Amino acid sequence: MSLFWAIPITAASVVAGTSLCFYLLHQARDVAATLWLLEHVLCPIIRILVLLIVVSQVYPGIDENSTSVDFWRILARQGQGSDLINILFFAGLLLAFIPVVDHPVFALPVQSLLTIALVFHWQYLENLSTPVLFPSAATLAKIVAYMTLAYFVTRQASIPISRWIDHRLSISGSIRLVSDAIYMLLQIPVMLIYCSFLAAQLTRPG
Repeated sequence: MSLFWAIPITAASVVAGTSLCFYLLHQARDVAATLWLLEHVLCPIIRILVLLIVVSQVYPGIDENSTSVDFWRILARQGQGSDLINILFFAGLLLAFIPVVDHPVFALPVQSLLTIALVFHWQYLENLSTPVLFPSAATLAKIVAYMTLAYFVTRQASIPISRWIDHRLSISGSIRLVSDAIYMLLQIPVMLIYCSFLAAQLTRPG
């Protein structure tokens, strides 16, 4: 995994996706039906596509011999990419009804880890007789700790950033999308922790 490319690709995709959603929502703010479709259908799909780009940059952390291209190759096999998008979309709808994990700081990492788990399963199903996808207690504790830290960091950072954007562009209401963008970036350590957990299974004898 080359950080030289991973960092700018991740940052650019998050900023581009967030900006596109904000622009569309801002343009449709006076049309209730269009606004509903954007908030509940189009923007979640855009968020999923951005999430896949971010995960593709982190996923090679499982195997040092793989690249982000391998991630997309796996999704291209037998329609697995469309299956994954559908799974993530409906997972997002389901998480919205579950207390605590309905918050983006938890929902986004859950979707990311689900993505990594499914792609790992598809890629190594033939090599591992019984792949363990659910994280160990120690790994889960680290993940929850980072999620909690991301929540407090985002609360402190999103307010001044959104105020600056609102003032600079003469708009209002950017805080939600700014928060989503920060959450998306701050979940990367969570994905790396989970990738390390999965990577250990590849080096385990037998």
